Amino acid sequence: MVATGTSLLHYRVVEKIGEGGMGAVWKATDSTLDRDVAIKVLPADFASDGERLARFEREAKVLASLNHPNIGAIYGFHEAGGVRFLAMELVPGEDLAERLKKGSVPVSDAVDIARQIATGLEYAHERGIVHRDLKPANIKITPEGTVKVLDFGLAKAVVGDPATSGPTSTPTILPTMTSAGTAMGMILGTAAYMSPEQARGKPVDKRADIWAFGVVLFEMLTGRRLFDGETVSDSLAAVLRANVDLSALPPSTPAPVRALLARCLDRDPQSRLRDVGEARIVLSAPQDETGMVDAPSAGSSRRSTMAAAVITLLAALGGILAGRFLLAPAQPARGADAAFDIALGDRVLLGSLAVSPNGRNIVFSARTKDNATELWLRPIDSLDAHALPGTLDGREPFWSPDGREIGFFAGDSLFRLALDGTTPRRLAPARGADGGTWGPDGTILMGTAGGPILRVNAEGGAEPVPITELDKGVEQAHAGPVFLPDGRRFVFMADASTTDGHRIRLGSLDGGPTTIVVKGLRSMPVVDPRGRLLLVRDGQLVGFPFDFAKGKLTGEATLVADGVAAIGDHHHVPAAVSASGVLVYQSAPGGSALDRIDLDGKTLERIVPPALQGDPAVSPSGKQLAYLVAESSEERRIWVQDLERGVRTAISERGKVADDPTWSATDDVLYFDSNLSGTWKAYRAHVAGGGTPETIGGPEGQDMRTLDCSADGKLLLVSSLQSAGGWDLYLHALDVANAPWVLWLKSPGGDTRGTFSADSRSIAYISDVSGRPEIYLAPVAGGPDVRRTQISSNGGSDPRFSPDGRLIFFRTPGGDIVSVDVDLTGPSPRIGKQQQRFSVPAPLGGSDKNSFAVARDGKSLIVARPESSASYVVHVKTGWPR
Repeated sequence: MVATGTSLLHYRVVEKIGEGGMGAVWKATDSTLDRDVAIKVLPADFASDGERLARFEREAKVLASLNHPNIGAIYGFHEAGGVRFLAMELVPGEDLAERLKKGSVPVSDAVDIARQIATGLEYAHERGIVHRDLKPANIKITPEGTVKVLDFGLAKAVVGDPATSGPTSTPTILPTMTSAGTAMGMILGTAAYMSPEQARGKPVDKRADIWAFGVVLFEMLTGRRLFDGETVSDSLAAVLRANVDLSALPPSTPAPVRALLARCLDRDPQSRLRDVGEARIVLSAPQDETGMVDAPSAGSSRRSTMAAAVITLLAALGGILAGRFLLAPAQPARGADAAFDIALGDRVLLGSLAVSPNGRNIVFSARTKDNATELWLRPIDSLDAHALPGTLDGREPFWSPDGREIGFFAGDSLFRLALDGTTPRRLAPARGADGGTWGPDGTILMGTAGGPILRVNAEGGAEPVPITELDKGVEQAHAGPVFLPDGRRFVFMADASTTDGHRIRLGSLDGGPTTIVVKGLRSMPVVDPRGRLLLVRDGQLVGFPFDFAKGKLTGEATLVADGVAAIGDHHHVPAAVSASGVLVYQSAPGGSALDRIDLDGKTLERIVPPALQGDPAVSPSGKQLAYLVAESSEERRIWVQDLERGVRTAISERGKVADDPTWSATDDVLYFDSNLSGTWKAYRAHVAGGGTPETIGGPEGQDMRTLDCSADGKLLLVSSLQSAGGWDLYLHALDVANAPWVLWLKSPGGDTRGTFSADSRSIAYISDVSGRPEIYLAPVAGGPDVRRTQISSNGGSDPRFSPDGRLIFFRTPGGDIVSVDVDLTGPSPRIGKQQQRFSVPAPLGGSDKNSFAVARDGKSLIVARPESSASYVVHVKTGWPR
């Protein structure tokens, strides 16, 4: 029995807020995360049906993967004391059904609401998920005006797919399920909003949602239902036969919206609007009450005006509004210079930012709840941003010269995406890709982590071809190519083994040797088409006057912006300049504090105040904490803090980059990796008494990371980036003079992180061999063909053993810190259930550094926790000085 005050796991029931065919909905408080949620308690007869319950749980897991600002989130499916319930996002505000009781919605508001609904549907449809019960009662509008679509796919989760599950004997779960429908195959959805095929009990796809979307939009504009009746049968009959009377729309309805409704409400699914993304494009176009696209601003080109007329004509004829015309290049309005900031929360990943040639749109890489990436588009003059379909795992976007498409990398491939809602097209393999640029003749150049600049045809169909040659013995990679305005020549970063070896080089599609433009700077270049080369130097974005014709700098650098650090080992610059003179750049984010948090999520103390830091590592005695601090783009230092006295000591040298502190078997020695000598090697430092760290070498490769030292002090575990592009795991015997670096694990995936068990006999590590990072466990003695046991089931990172070796802690893609019981005493490991501990936001910038360490008492963790006030901000300057 659920009532006010009842506790279900860590949810405390506050009050009942609704009831429907699927059960009662209650407001509750999540005591673990200190947030309000909605819980939907399933009916007892449903919860007692094992087959349906298992099907529901499978579907709920799929639906929980939906992460979109216009979709109400599902947090989990739980059981407590015999009660089965869903935990969901508690969305404030009124639902659309309540709003419609007051009458029709003003046209501009209705278009905006419909656009947001379409955006949420588009995101789900791209992932193969159909709502099946879209109606005003399942659409909420927050006080801020954000639209949330609720109960996504739950109807299917309750009864299964009629096309596959067959009839069911329970026609009362949803108020719109009829006995007739039960006999023919379950009918889902409220009758007045069903598609004709749905009303007939036939299998449905995303086009059923498109029909319901049209019905909802019609109701918003007119204030009355399109199909209504005194009974369910009457409503179904109207859906199947009644005239779709668009003359009832208010006269102020724009022509493109009328045409859109006609396409959505075609009873023939084959003739109906094919993709809700097309609706989103129509509704995103600025329109006046005559349906014309907003008049272009002063200085707009004739081409833009013609494109607008073509768009209106296409829409009036019922065609698809092509978003690519809307994005055709045009000069922005001329006038006074402007400077403003765009707050983007914690979504932006530094270094993945590009501005369209006309200066009107920004495309950037955003984190999902699963800690994956996705590309988003944000008009500069809008408060809204939206995800670009098909760009999951997308990174490093760059624009086509006409501004109608973007190129980007995902996985090990290069893609192009037209901004008209079509599916991205794979062009070429791109393993280790590092920056791209698109030329006017259809050539795409991409950099590589460990190789030359590669040339690719934008139409695809051919393997990438090298177009530059590394300066052997000095340069390690060519990355970040950018075309100059002539579309033939390009600049790029030559990454080297020494600081003096870093260069910005100039190359040409016509071939021939490249020339050096700038020496000593490790920063990917940004080209200002009006005559400047922008680079990051000591945390500042600086501009060098650049003679494009001669390919030479003509003066000293001047400051463009402060606090714009090149990010990561790839040294991407989070800045871009459009052909029209719009500069966008992103300042470095706030940092993370190091907090001690108990296993229930309670903060016990703040150990280190916020800074750009991470990689906490607790010493064997538990009395010292090692961590790194990013002083600047060219300096990361290892520090050790005495946890009893609060005094900290620098271990690595100034002016260099050091990472991955790893304690030996005692508090006296610390291992880390660094480029102190110009190439990445492992180092040993004596914590007490100072002294210069000494190198112990490392595997042959381009890069390396120290990961962990065994508790017995005999083995050091490291990962090394090989020339083929994958990270492999190596072991090094610390008690043997001149011991070799022995390959422990090589796999097709990237094996990037690992840690020893307390008995030094097993290693827990991360590998993406399955397609996403998961935690695995394997014996140290296994060798390269080791037999491994999977620990995580839905992704994981940062594996850490408890000091007694009975728990493995790790972070889920959604940011939860969880633990898993392990028993390593037998011939094979025994793995227990996963237990959620608490949630912590992912490190800003998508850092690959370890985000927490286990305290020696095993009862608390030391966590790198981003400040709640930290927010990524994109700064925009129009008409900035020449």
